[in-house]
Amino acid sequence: MLKFLILSLFTSSSFAVSFNEAVEILTNHSRVESMQGVSRSVTDSGGSKGSWGDPMFKLSAKNFPKDSLKRDETPMTGIEFGISQKTSLTNKYGNIQESFNKLAKSYEYEAQDVKRELTKSLWEILILKRKINEEVDILKENLVWLSKMLKVSKKLYVNGKTSQQAILDIEIRKSEIEMDLNGRESELLKIKDGLKYLLGSKNSMIEEATIPWSILDKKSKKKNDFKELSLKSKVQSKDLALKAANKDYIPDITFSLGYTKRSNIDGRGDFVGASLSFPLPFSGDKYSKKGVAVHEKYTAKKNLENYKRVRERDRSILSHQIESVEKDLHIINSKTIRFARNSRSITSKSYGLGNSSYVELLQSELKLQSILMLKSRLQAMRDSYKIALKYTSGENLSE
Repeated sequence: MLKFLILSLFTSSSFAVSFNEAVEILTNHSRVESMQGVSRSVTDSGGSKGSWGDPMFKLSAKNFPKDSLKRDETPMTGIEFGISQKTSLTNKYGNIQESFNKLAKSYEYEAQDVKRELTKSLWEILILKRKINEEVDILKENLVWLSKMLKVSKKLYVNGKTSQQAILDIEIRKSEIEMDLNGRESELLKIKDGLKYLLGSKNSMIEEATIPWSILDKKSKKKNDFKELSLKSKVQSKDLALKAANKDYIPDITFSLGYTKRSNIDGRGDFVGASLSFPLPFSGDKYSKKGVAVHEKYTAKKNLENYKRVRERDRSILSHQIESVEKDLHIINSKTIRFARNSRSITSKSYGLGNSSYVELLQSELKLQSILMLKSRLQAMRDSYKIALKYTSGENLSE
């Protein structure tokens, strides 16, 4: 019945997908698409900030007499049509647009890193699910063993070789295991909710056979550390912004051309005109902008340097943790489990002959269960460390 319930948790209202299909689904996750939207927004902003701006059209009525407002009473009266355009003497605006493009690329790398982060979360969920299933198998095997010991206890009780307390304590121990199984069922529900968040409500089940567990022990030759690439793009963006700030000291020039349509009462025809204007850099605005650009570039460089140092630290810590856990697993697999199984087997035989107490029997059972649970927990811990190391190192998390 329990097996059916656990199976139903992962089959109702859901479809099984392969691991690689699940990774592809993560490409369309809202967190990834949100970051991609930021990247596109920054690109469009760069097109705006890097533009000279639209040309200005001017239409004005000039020198009309205030009493009559007639256009043919004075030779200076006319209608002026003008057009002006701001231009730059440097490639400042090109640097600004390229700065935004580099920043947009940085967010694009962040979107790819978010996908890798979600893939890492998928791995962690699958590792946890495998651990819980292993624990369920351990508890079920223990439940079967206790049921046998309960039958033995009842025979011993009939023959007067054990007390009723022994039967009651074994029954209590069985009920504790049943409660543990119910707890694992609740954890499986949480895992299903985690998969729903990552893959959507219709894809909350992964085909077990498609999970590439072997990838945890493979070293990827090609590495893509999107976090580092993102930080490098930000440094390049801030460097271009600083170049633009330096060139901003050379002011933009506005050219204007005008044509004045007159009544021509003096026979001189229409007027034409041209003008050139530019701001005088006396305010602190340009100096402040450069100061901001200098500090932002410095901050971006330090963020990149710090990330590299943190990455090396985390790699070292994770490698040591993996090594330590594998040593513990080697001891458990080669010695501890075998000793614990032999101890339970010997104690159960001795108990059946009436030579060992039920307390010794339950102690041997509990000891073996604790060791098997520890093994499962250490394996999950080791694999979580491995996937974290691959993520930190920029290695592939899927085939």
